[in-house]
Amino acid sequence: MSSKSRAWDYFKKTNEKFAKCSLCKREFKLSGNTTNLIDHMKRKHNEVWMWSSTVSVTQDVDTTEQNEKMGPSPKKRNTLKNYFDRSSKYPDGKTKQNLDNKYVRMIAVDMEPLRKGEHEGFRDFVNALDSRYEIPDTTILKKKLLPEYYENVKQKLVIALSKAEHVSVTTDLWTSIANEGILSVTCHFFHNEKLIAPLLEVVKMEGSHNAENIASMLDATLSKWDIRSKCEAITTDNAQTMINAAAKLHIRHIPCFAHTLNLTVSDSFAVTCLDQILKKCKSIVTFFKMSTLASDKLRAIQRELNKPELKVIQEVPTRWNSAYHMLQRIVTMKTELTLALNECNRAPPGVNADEYLIIQETIQILEPFDLATTKISGESYITLSLIIPLIRGIKTKLVEVESQIVTESGNKILLCMKGSVDKRLSPYESRTPVVLATILDPRFKKKGFKTSDDEKRAGQWLEKAYASHLTKERLAVEETQPTPSTSSGTSNDLLGFLDVPDVSTPLSNSLVDVRQYLEKPVIDRKECPITYWKYTNNKLKELAMLYLCIPASSVPSERIFSKAGQILTERRNRLKEKRLNELLFIKQNSCYFND
Repeated sequence: MSSKSRAWDYFKKTNEKFAKCSLCKREFKLSGNTTNLIDHMKRKHNEVWMWSSTVSVTQDVDTTEQNEKMGPSPKKRNTLKNYFDRSSKYPDGKTKQNLDNKYVRMIAVDMEPLRKGEHEGFRDFVNALDSRYEIPDTTILKKKLLPEYYENVKQKLVIALSKAEHVSVTTDLWTSIANEGILSVTCHFFHNEKLIAPLLEVVKMEGSHNAENIASMLDATLSKWDIRSKCEAITTDNAQTMINAAAKLHIRHIPCFAHTLNLTVSDSFAVTCLDQILKKCKSIVTFFKMSTLASDKLRAIQRELNKPELKVIQEVPTRWNSAYHMLQRIVTMKTELTLALNECNRAPPGVNADEYLIIQETIQILEPFDLATTKISGESYITLSLIIPLIRGIKTKLVEVESQIVTESGNKILLCMKGSVDKRLSPYESRTPVVLATILDPRFKKKGFKTSDDEKRAGQWLEKAYASHLTKERLAVEETQPTPSTSSGTSNDLLGFLDVPDVSTPLSNSLVDVRQYLEKPVIDRKECPITYWKYTNNKLKELAMLYLCIPASSVPSERIFSKAGQILTERRNRLKEKRLNELLFIKQNSCYFND
């Protein structure tokens, strides 16, 4: 049996008399052989033809005999596919566009430099994965692909915001490595039954960072995204300029609870004995951070004692709870640090036994604040309703810890902390949005409040807010609909007065709905409040969605600056505002609106 001509690797019969070239799509007449086809390959596609001639061709032998003598025959190689895999590039089309989008997203999400595609090692790696993909030029990436991807995600966010009934925002200011003031604005709302926190934009602050300028930039941002009338609250740190900016916009202000917790803890550090101990701990940490010999000695001791090779943690005022983590780590490494300090020259004085006892008591006192800060700093779940229950939990834990404190210094720290809690945290328990969010959270309802008076007040506030909500809704409906006729029918119908519909007041409706809601048992704390309200038919759901979308902290905006700090480095300090905004926007939002 004669072997099949190699020409048929590149041609396909269109009918009995003609065959089409797979490379150039031209048709050729058949004359009982493949001479015309081979001649065309040699004239027009000689490189392909010569390359394929080096590929061994499987001979046509009897299959049964081959299986018996040599085993199964190897698969014949698809020479056309192999050639394209090795030598050609993807044309501009859907596949190329999809790969370009993945590349752009990688640059933004992984915070890679825009010139990543020029790195030799990365290019070799991509070529090994798929030689047909050509990494876009840096200029094309900056001027075309990145803006296009940004616009794509932006349009999806615009559509999502247009469907949202209520939104809240967080904002914060940051000074970049280029010594430029940058304002970030994140937005929080329910989308597809989930709470999301997309970035709206980061903008450079020109001029003074006063309340007027901040309010002006916030107003411009909210108007640009068409959410000015939907914005229910602004959550910021406790800076007076931020509070004044919210007041100028006539939008309710929520002070960042995480920031307030940090201020509460900082008050206790003012106690003389603790302040001195903190200074000593900082000097120890600095010593091991600055001395390679000391660090080497510490690691050697850890290995000798079969302890994990942990590092000391430095307290940084701008990092919440870092002092707590520093003290916690020093207690964990107590033995290793003591031995290392004794063996190092010019080492600072170590912590003595009495000081270690005070540190351990301080850690007990600070632990609930650390837990509360972590809990309140989330973005993907409801946080405003957690504030009052967390305050109650902190107060309860401090009472429990009191019986375990044995030192005079520990008691002073605890007393100072209790006073700071009453001063800084208790005001949250009388803030309307916080109270309503707590009682509208089906995990807490009235159980989130400490006293029966607080429960009663929360119920009354909810009834009042719900009645006001229903009144506004009724007025809006009456403005769009004609007043119904009150005629009782024909004049000889003595019972016509019964046909007049009952007129319920918003207050009576609110009392019924609120009472029914509060009488039902609370749901499990692990369940999602959004799911609960999804299957609720009364209009109390609308009020719940309004307050539960408000974030309890400005951490989302501060996280944006943590990411910005990894993008705006010393090597990239000239990155333009527009480019920074695009990169951060894609990084923060592509997880919500990815292809």
